[in-house]
Amino acid sequence: MTFEQGAIVVILLAMLGAYATERFRVEAVAMCGLAAAFAAGIVPAASVFAGFASPAVITVVEILLVVAALADTRALDAFARRIVARIRSETGVLAFLCAAGAGVSVFMNNIGALALMFPVAISVCARLGIPSSRVLMALSFATLLGGMCSLTGTPANLLVNDWVVQETGRNLGYFEPAVVGAPLTLAGIAWLVVGTPRVFARFAAGDVPSTDAGPSHFLVERSLPDTSQYAGLHLPEFERLTGLHVHGVIRRGAHVFARRQDVVLAAGDMLLLEGALGRIEELHEAGDLLLKHALPGEETLELVVMPESLLLGSRVEDLENHAEGTVRVLALASRRGRVEGRFDDLPISMGDVIVLSGERAAMRQLAAECCMLALSPRRSTGRRHNAAAGVGIFALGVAATALEILPAQMAFGGVVLALVLARQLNLRTALQDVNWGIVILLACMIPLGMAVEDTGAARLIADAMADVLPLGEPLVVVLGILALAVVITPFVDNVSAAVVLSPIAAGLAARTGTPVEPLLMAVAIGVSLDFLTPFGHHNNAVVMGAGGYRFMDFPRLGAPLTAICLLVAAAVFAVMLAV
Repeated sequence: MTFEQGAIVVILLAMLGAYATERFRVEAVAMCGLAAAFAAGIVPAASVFAGFASPAVITVVEILLVVAALADTRALDAFARRIVARIRSETGVLAFLCAAGAGVSVFMNNIGALALMFPVAISVCARLGIPSSRVLMALSFATLLGGMCSLTGTPANLLVNDWVVQETGRNLGYFEPAVVGAPLTLAGIAWLVVGTPRVFARFAAGDVPSTDAGPSHFLVERSLPDTSQYAGLHLPEFERLTGLHVHGVIRRGAHVFARRQDVVLAAGDMLLLEGALGRIEELHEAGDLLLKHALPGEETLELVVMPESLLLGSRVEDLENHAEGTVRVLALASRRGRVEGRFDDLPISMGDVIVLSGERAAMRQLAAECCMLALSPRRSTGRRHNAAAGVGIFALGVAATALEILPAQMAFGGVVLALVLARQLNLRTALQDVNWGIVILLACMIPLGMAVEDTGAARLIADAMADVLPLGEPLVVVLGILALAVVITPFVDNVSAAVVLSPIAAGLAARTGTPVEPLLMAVAIGVSLDFLTPFGHHNNAVVMGAGGYRFMDFPRLGAPLTAICLLVAAAVFAVMLAV
């Protein structure tokens, strides 16, 4: 093993370890890894920023911009309302939401697909009296399944396509990943519809979320004004009449410590409450509860704290201080069991849902800086664009790519331009909302993936794998790389896993005589089978907090799903290799 080969392996292993700890932002780890590779002479200066010019990175940015335009139309929400009017059973709702989530994820990044479908799912569950916890994890898994069916479903597919071009000289067709992905998606959705109600039977139908987007119960801090009809009541009586739970009473800056039945509420008391946000807003509008202070021209926005957010371990007060007074935290939905202290002192953890108020631009900037995913506004303000025009323009771009009239980056670049000219996309706002962390991660990992190939490290690893795999059994080789991808992905970002495994798959093809396309397709499929942990993919982290899931809930639903997908993939690859 040469110095360059050893160095790139060490750098990648260190990066994978850093990713697995979840203590560092993924794009920061990628940048450090790229800098280390340049310092070691593995990546030349001319290639350091080559990833930003990659068709994969350009296409990801374009798709994120298109997602912003489609989200502004509310086309999905309107479509869901019509469908739900005809669906009354939980099985039908689950099937529809999973199918819709997978379908949307075919055409856009699966994180964007979940962001669009999440409020739809909450609204549907509220209307039909179904606990959202019996739906959200299945929806997350469905978006991951749908992402396997096209080039734009996940950035990993675009990266794998770059390797297909390098090895074969041709691009994958837009829907070509669906040759393997579609059977897996259909089988996976079937399991989700059948298995989810059984796995999550403990979530009773009594805890129904509100009609707003987001979880059912939030923590808030409100004061009791002089005019409140609840002043003078004992604490249990207040809880009975309002349907809210009181975690603490602060009077003249100090906590009231007494038996709950002996606490008598007084005007001016500050209450730490938990309950349905709609009910809290009703009491606020009636003048029975008041905010400490309001912001002028405020809108509200719900956001989920992502795994790499710099807010992890911080307090609510720290978030407001970071915004320098431009944003106010209205409410917090958290998985913590015990609530103590003041609202400003509550810690923020992965998957928490935060309701902010303030100017839209300030909230969007805060979300980008602190790595929070915006779900949907509580109240829609501003002009809604025509849904048909936006969807039609996007469909033309998909058709141009699917029919191989234009490369993906050119077709979706044209879609973005058409949306801007048609005033369907506010480019300035959309660029602020782009998840640049994904873009930087992908752009930094591409040169490192090329270095694995250029240094010969991929060939070395492929030779080692080939020594333990039967050379005359292509199916075993393909399933070997698929299994390796499934094992790695729960602990690292799927883009990083694809970067590491694609050159190894190409090396295995040369070493074993196995066709390279099925091997690379196995990489693309394997890095999307991320159903075992809440931290392997952002979508899982989002629904963990919003749905109130425990860690072991993911393998309970995800392990059978993974096994089903592996069996179906084995059958599909067997047919592909036999043709």
